[in-house]
Amino acid sequence: MKKILIAAAILVSTSSFANPITQDSDKGNLKSLLGKVNSVQWKSAAKFEKASVQVEEQKVEVFYNTEGDLIGTTRYQDFDKLPKNALKTITSKYTFPEYALQECIAFTNEYNEISYYVSMTTEKEYLVLAISEYGEVSIFSNSRK
Repeated sequence: MKKILIAAAILVSTSSFANPITQDSDKGNLKSLLGKVNSVQWKSAAKFEKASVQVEEQKVEVFYNTEGDLIGTTRYQDFDKLPKNALKTITSKYTFPEYALQECIAFTNEYNEISYYVSMTTEKEYLVLAISEYGEVSIFSNSRK
């Protein structure tokens, strides 16, 4: 689970950054972005700020650049709710039991464009697939265990 979240962090860290943001001002932004939020936990990294919140009993992570601009959000996604083309590709190319599904997240960027990330493991590797909202599948990262 941590590896796919790290992959998402790498993805969001590709934006440009400058001055630090304040958590107090962004709590209002979170409420306007997500509605009612619970249990906000903030973490800072060199190039972004991350707020982990509960929205309707689902964990959502919201990423901001250090100027306070929204980079995007991540939330867990049901595998069977991925675009149909992606499901067809993944279930034919990365078959069970050789590949075991670890997790699936949806990443929504600041322009409200959605992409998906699916992590899978084999005995020898950890694989993260990137999926466009149209169902195109590519390898985002591949590492040996």
